[in-house]
Amino acid sequence: MNAVASQVPRVAGMPRAVDPRGFKQGMRALAGAVAILATEDQEHGCCGLTATAICSLSAEPPCLLVCLNQKSSMAAIIRQGTPFSINLPAHDQEHVARAFGGMTIAKGVARFSAGSWVRGESGAPRLVGARAVFECLVDDVIARASHVIVIGLVLAVALDRESRDPLLYADGRFATVRTA
Repeated sequence: MNAVASQVPRVAGMPRAVDPRGFKQGMRALAGAVAILATEDQEHGCCGLTATAICSLSAEPPCLLVCLNQKSSMAAIIRQGTPFSINLPAHDQEHVARAFGGMTIAKGVARFSAGSWVRGESGAPRLVGARAVFECLVDDVIARASHVIVIGLVLAVALDRESRDPLLYADGRFATVRTA
């Protein structure tokens, strides 16, 4: 695992970034896939959170990219190289996304009382009934501003998409689209 933080040199006269409040309001307009990240280590036990800052990075080798707040307990565990899962919940698993987003259950292992969980091939927790679950090994962690960019090498994929629509997030609320 490489932890590299690179920065582009600033050019004299370059404009300053927009106010963070305006940026956050603009980003609320971006509809995104909902993902529940989950991991477990001996020191912290099970840990997870809901994220929308996730995307495919490459198919060969299969890698995903996810952004985490540096202050999160998940980021601390991931930095140790602990395997993790990226679970893409179905629309009827909104209660799980809310729990892992801290909307109904504040923190820690109690979040895993929402939904049904099993241990994956890598040892990371997997959400039963998720449309897709990616089990990942930490390939790289890059610190940038308030977040870390985590690159996960995909070790296993489990699919369960039978007539279930995806869960999305936009404008501060959960939504779905019909796929059938």
